[in-house]
Amino acid sequence: MKVSNKWLFVLIVTLLVVFSPSVSHALTAIAGSGSLGSFTGYFDYNPALANLEIIIKNTSPAANGGYLTSFAFNLPSRYITDVSLTTADADFTLFGGTSFSNSVTGAPNGQFDIATGVGVSFLGSGTPSDGLGVGAQETFLFGFTGAGLNTLEDQDFLNETSVPPAIGEGAESFLVRFNGFVNGGSDKVPGVPGDPEDPENPVIPEPATMLLFSAGLLGAFGLKRKNKK
Repeated sequence: MKVSNKWLFVLIVTLLVVFSPSVSHALTAIAGSGSLGSFTGYFDYNPALANLEIIIKNTSPAANGGYLTSFAFNLPSRYITDVSLTTADADFTLFGGTSFSNSVTGAPNGQFDIATGVGVSFLGSGTPSDGLGVGAQETFLFGFTGAGLNTLEDQDFLNETSVPPAIGEGAESFLVRFNGFVNGGSDKVPGVPGDPEDPENPVIPEPATMLLFSAGLLGAFGLKRKNKK
């Protein structure tokens, strides 16, 4: 059965409506580079499901070795009362106590609300090799309960900073811990928002964006075929 370009376009638009409950948006890129370790990552908060997906990758130089063993960030605490963590890497556990309010020590970068790592705390690295090795990437899904969660967005998490910072240190919104470098050292690396124009930190389109892009390509393809006739 031959399907016209018109009906193919209608099918794609229908899929777009069915599988995209909200307007597509770009992920929020974040990255950091320290004396030994470096990382790239993305924040993606879903207000309809009240969860935050963080994708993080260990981009440390191969010559340094090392493992990404934990990371910490802050919550818009006036909204969130409880947190859960889902990740495929069972070595990572959730830290932050019952209050998830300034209970994670990230010295000398202050206190954070929440963290996950392979040890017993953000600073207690456990066995470094249980973390993410150079080039490894993992996805962490944090689920929240509380009030007004549908009003939050990615930037609300990055606007919250650690308190109080140590003397001479700036307040941070995201902090990554590395251990197990070949020289026996460790590193703590603050994260900063990545530049969407920077090829090292591209913004990844969501499925809805890709569907729209595909629809546009099909439309252009159909027009091209029509002009050839």
